[in-house]
Formats: sequence, structure tokens, C-alpha cells
Amino acid sequence: MHHPSISIILLNYNTSQLTLHCVESIRNHTQWPNYEIVVVDNNSRYEDYLKLEPLRDIPNLTLVRSRINLGFSGGNMMGVQYADPETDYYYFLNNDCLLLNDVCTILATFMEQHPNAGIVGAQMFKPNRELRYSFGYFPSLGLKYLGHGFMKWYRPEQHPALKAYQEPLEVPFIMGSTLFIRATDFREVSGFDITHFLYVEEEDLARKMHAIGKVLYLVPEAEYIHLEGQSTAPCYEIIREYHISLFHYFRKHHSYPAVVLFQLFYAFKNGKKFYKHRNFSRLALFILKGCPMGESLRYRQKISIQ
Repeated sequence: MHHPSISIILLNYNTSQLTLHCVESIRNHTQWPNYEIVVVDNNSRYEDYLKLEPLRDIPNLTLVRSRINLGFSGGNMMGVQYADPETDYYYFLNNDCLLLNDVCTILATFMEQHPNAGIVGAQMFKPNRELRYSFGYFPSLGLKYLGHGFMKWYRPEQHPALKAYQEPLEVPFIMGSTLFIRATDFREVSGFDITHFLYVEEEDLARKMHAIGKVLYLVPEAEYIHLEGQSTAPCYEIIREYHISLFHYFRKHHSYPAVVLFQLFYAFKNGKKFYKHRNFSRLALFILKGCPMGESLRYRQKISIQ
């Protein structure tokens, strides 16, 4: 029986132990006979990168190091360049994830049976096995100004209930910690938009997939744990980076008047919490300024000599 090829791409940034555990979970659970793993070190501290060296002894695993932090989109696109150019599927998996079952076989089989599927995702859990939502809704003016309840009633097909599912479900977009993608579709839409440094990549990619007529699915039979927050520590600059990506997405997919309304909503949402911490006021002013891309962390990266 012919088995299509799968290229599993992981990013490492100063979290080598997580990467090693993730690779171990892939190898322990994956029965699919035709897969490779590409690990991209996103310019970690050199001592952290060196801890990944044992991976070079694993068959069908490629370890590469970028001398500059390319962010999520850029790092994954670098991984694509080192993957088999004729691969059938890409599986972009966060390194702070642990597979609970044979996710690759389940998702690849589903994709083979559903030619209309562009991206599929597994069911996400917290480390204590508590359910986490594996899909989300596209940010819209309706959601922001009218609320989730109204939009679920008004457009239920675009806002499926956030709950546990037993059967595959069409969803707006899959969370970026686990994106299983048909390679031909990924190439057709030019992959990730590398302007996004850390956030909102999955929403953007999903919009591009919908534009070519593809459907996105949650496949709950496939299960994984996501140790969210382990690879990126929350701080004001990270929160600001999220808004830079978010408003790049808005400018790309919405009209100018809509972008202005989004600005007003997010500025007010943060500004009204000024008494809790001064960062809320700083963020509100930054949003009113337009969240300029020129202030992204992308432009503070330094080239490593190692």
C-alpha cells in the first residue's frame, strides 16, 4: 500500500528539552511508515542548541540552525525548504506539544479520504488532560461589537460551539500549535505570511485556504497535549507583538473603515483598564498609533556568529 509522505516541522527557541520530548512523543506514537522530522533552531542560545545535537543520530530527522530568529512563520518556512520538496503533507507542530496517540496516521488518513480538506487539526488537551479548544473564530467586527452569543445565533455555521466533539467538524481555523496541511494547497497559497513574526499566522493561513475553496476540520480522534506558554514568556512586548500581527491581519483582510473600528474597539478595551497597570494605557496608545510593523520584535534580531 502506498503511503503519502509527511514532513513534520518543529521550531526550537531556547527550549531544547521540550523539543527533545516532542520528538520522542512523535517517534513513540507514529506508525505511519513514510515521514520525516525537520527541527529548526530559531537562533537559540548556543548552549541550548547544542543540547539538540543527539537528534542528528535519529534516522529521517534533519536538524538545522538559523543564525537569526525568524519567528514562527519564517522559521517554519525555513523548515519547508529543508523538507522533502515532493512531500505530500506538512505537519507544523509546536515543540511544546506531546502526541497522545498516532496523530499523523489519523490525520493523514482523514486527508486522504477528504480531498476538500486543506488543513486539519487534532484535539488539544492541557497537561492534566482537561479539554482545550483546538479551533477558533475569525476576529470580526460582529464578534467584537455584538458579542459571541449574537454571532453564534446569527451565523452558527461560522461559529460552532466551543465544546468537546466526537466526530470531525468543519471549523473556521485550527489553532497554530498543530497544523496538518496538504502540501499542494500550502504551496498554492505561498505558505505562511512571514510578515507575521509570532502570532495570527493560523488565521491568515486559514483565510487563504478558504479563498481557494478548501475546508478546515477538527479531527478529535487525534489527541495531543499542549504545554502552552512554555516557549514564549508573556510580557508587555510579547502582548504588543500580538497586536502588531493582529492589525497586519486586519489591514490585509478588511477595509480601512473596518480597521479603524477595530482600532477603536481594542484601544477602548485596553484603555479602560488603565488603573490595573500602566501597560494597558501604553497598549491603548500603541493601538491608536496603528500598531506599526516597524516596531515588531522581528527588527531587533541579531545575527549569531555560531
